[in-house]
Amino acid sequence: MTGKCKVSVLCTAFNHESYIRDALEGFVSQKTNFPFEVLVNDDCSTDGTADVIREYAARYPDIIRPFYQEENLYSRLGMPGLFSTVFYPNARGKYFTLCEGDDYWSDPEKLQRQADFLDAHGDYTACVHNTLLHFCDGSRPDAPLRPEGEGDRDVDFFTVIHGPSHSFHTSSIMARREFITDPPDFHYAAAQHGFTDYAVGLWLALNGKIRFIDRVMSVYRIGSNSQAWSAKLGAHYAKLKEFIVGELAMMEKLLPHLDGAQSAATREVMLEREYELYYIEGRVDKLVQPPYEKIYRTKPLNTRLVIRLKIMFPALHSAYRRRRGYEDY
Repeated sequence: MTGKCKVSVLCTAFNHESYIRDALEGFVSQKTNFPFEVLVNDDCSTDGTADVIREYAARYPDIIRPFYQEENLYSRLGMPGLFSTVFYPNARGKYFTLCEGDDYWSDPEKLQRQADFLDAHGDYTACVHNTLLHFCDGSRPDAPLRPEGEGDRDVDFFTVIHGPSHSFHTSSIMARREFITDPPDFHYAAAQHGFTDYAVGLWLALNGKIRFIDRVMSVYRIGSNSQAWSAKLGAHYAKLKEFIVGELAMMEKLLPHLDGAQSAATREVMLEREYELYYIEGRVDKLVQPPYEKIYRTKPLNTRLVIRLKIMFPALHSAYRRRRGYEDY
């Protein structure tokens, strides 16, 4: 490999001892005709994560660039602060890729395919691909994030606004560095609620085209540990509520960046999120009133019947919520 570093891999790691080896192996196994680097930040792990990183840094000194923190930067600075402190000042690549330490890349041609596309298409902000969802608890079989066989295609704002599950996973992103290192205000609004991937996807879509390669080249571990975002989201009422509140806060900041059609689409998604928020809060009377009634009417018959019963018997509904440990709104 000759020439300057073309791609910087940005990897966050915290207590990923059981998984980080797969991530690092996926990085160093990449077959490219250009130099790339892997910046991996151990955020003061209390297990053996740092030891595995040291092993790979010693074996691949021309690729792995480790950073070891003596305090947890995420807790003190949040994800934007961690990236701006560790990754952005040190990364040398023209393109940035992202992968958390408990996810991994499964295709050794990933970097080459994506970099080749971006090299040839200057009007694209990013190139992404399909991702395999792996449920660590075995509750569901492995499955691709997006249906396979639909072919390579562009992903636009109107797809991304519906959420990452409708478009692409973070581990698949290769983006031009300028769209990662200078995030917008709505990115920080999302970060305050514990997520940034949604905002990253929206910013990339607003600044150009995104190419989706119909090929599974990464694996997203869902529920990899008790602290993982994916583990908390599905199991805990408070986390789900926080996520929806965060989405709404992010979209409020997003609106001034949009044109008319984009704004209308975003407001429709906000309405859906508000509907979900009222539902999990138990405020079901709101769901059958304008403007949410139109969403209510699209729900299956059994769902509509349950909502009506909750409205008819509020005391029983409240007792049920208390028994399940749901917070009052």
